[in-house]
Amino acid sequence: ALGARGASAACVRVGEQTIQLLELPNPDPTDVDPEYSMSAPPQGYVAEGRPVHAGRDRHVAITLHDLAPLKASLEANEVPYTMSYSGRQALFTRDAYGNGWEFGPPVTYRGATRLFPPYLVPPQPAPGEAVGWGGIPHVGLLVADTPRAKAFYCDVLGMRDETDLRPVKLPFAGLFLRCGESQVHILQLPNPDPNTAVARPALGEDRRTAYSVRSLAPVKAALDSEMCRHLFGCKWAYEERATGAGEAALLCKDPDANELMFVEDASITPIAEAEGGPVTPWTRLW
Repeated sequence: ALGARGASAACVRVGEQTIQLLELPNPDPTDVDPEYSMSAPPQGYVAEGRPVHAGRDRHVAITLHDLAPLKASLEANEVPYTMSYSGRQALFTRDAYGNGWEFGPPVTYRGATRLFPPYLVPPQPAPGEAVGWGGIPHVGLLVADTPRAKAFYCDVLGMRDETDLRPVKLPFAGLFLRCGESQVHILQLPNPDPNTAVARPALGEDRRTAYSVRSLAPVKAALDSEMCRHLFGCKWAYEERATGAGEAALLCKDPDANELMFVEDASITPIAEAEGGPVTPWTRLW
């Protein structure tokens, strides 16, 4: 794990991927704004808190074998949830800190990407357990400008645009971007969180999305490139660090101040693609 110096942290493994829990000061609102319940907010809508439906918020998606036992557990513990507004087999809820979570069986996510890795298919629950967990097919990030987000994630970092697989019924702008075996879903929606670098905690002290890469060299080259300077008018800031396990890592913010962490693992082998293999060093969400 790579957490802020002195911060309490824990790692939770979901299949072959990891969720890192960091105990840090949080500038983001945690309460839900009951007025923000519409599927598509009107132009200029200002969110006073988190949307009622976590599918309209930053979130992490996780595959599981069946939604029924999760529903039963949430209801028994009086945890609110909503089902997908677009009719998919997906359930959305929040933890006590306002973080959004999406859950669904593999069938919900297979058609959303051209590369669905086998480790996202969950096993049946082990004896004594209620849920069989798979992995993380995507994360959802809030942005203010979809073309600007595409320029950063695709033109600079080299993610693949799979927006043609995005449901046409979604009533707001966004992108489906693939990084190796995982996806980043871009959501252009009202953002209740501070979304400039100066208003966010320092690098390494903020919520983040982490990605494993075979080498950090292409990531650094992309952020240092003349293309990046031309698109955004500045040298992109980043910091290099080591994780607690000694892995080389790089931290930066995207144009909407979402923190990203890239962790180097030279031993990983990306799944081959029909085009002859990945053109980027990505493998999966860490």
